Amino acid sequence: ARHHNATIRHDDGGMKAPRLRLLAAFALLVTAVVAAVTSALPAMAQTHMPMERAPDCVAAMGALPEKWEGTAFAIDGGTLAGAGLKPHIRLWGIQAPELRDKDRQETVPGMAARAVLENLLVAGERRVTCRALKWDRHCRIVAPCTVTAEIPVGAKAQPHDIALQLLEAGLAYGFRLNDTLPWDEVAGERYGHYEQIARKARAGLWPMWLGE
Repeated sequence: ARHHNATIRHDDGGMKAPRLRLLAAFALLVTAVVAAVTSALPAMAQTHMPMERAPDCVAAMGALPEKWEGTAFAIDGGTLAGAGLKPHIRLWGIQAPELRDKDRQETVPGMAARAVLENLLVAGERRVTCRALKWDRHCRIVAPCTVTAEIPVGAKAQPHDIALQLLEAGLAYGFRLNDTLPWDEVAGERYGHYEQIARKARAGLWPMWLGE
């Protein structure tokens, strides 16, 4: 009986040994895979996972101006270049069609949006007033801007919100409207209202955006 029991213990140990070796090999494989994936990540991602570092726009562009007034030109349907101003200005609250596609060719919708923006600037002799909110990730100034012009032609010249004009024309749509302007907390609602009007009227690019 003692010999039989010893044999049972010996056989049980023999069955466990391959299993333990298999588990050990699997653990080593998992460790190697984790190490390989982790080493492929940037150092910051390995420790903090994965948070994009904001650029130091002040170092690159100088202090964010509270207000800017000057001569402006259209870069694309939603971006201005100011004479004597190093950073570009991204119009707050809207997204216009991209000027260029992935092959860097100009697009018809992008050119149309830029042309309308240029016309607005020309109507106001290119003099714009912008109130800065913040930097974006490309170190552009995010700001609502106005141009004083006769809109429509023959009307009394007065300040007009440039982005709102693009929304009304159906050449832009609302973008990050919950990013509230401290000095105009209902601006997002106003932009959304005019976008809705343009969408219902199928103004500008809305038929294309809606796939009609």
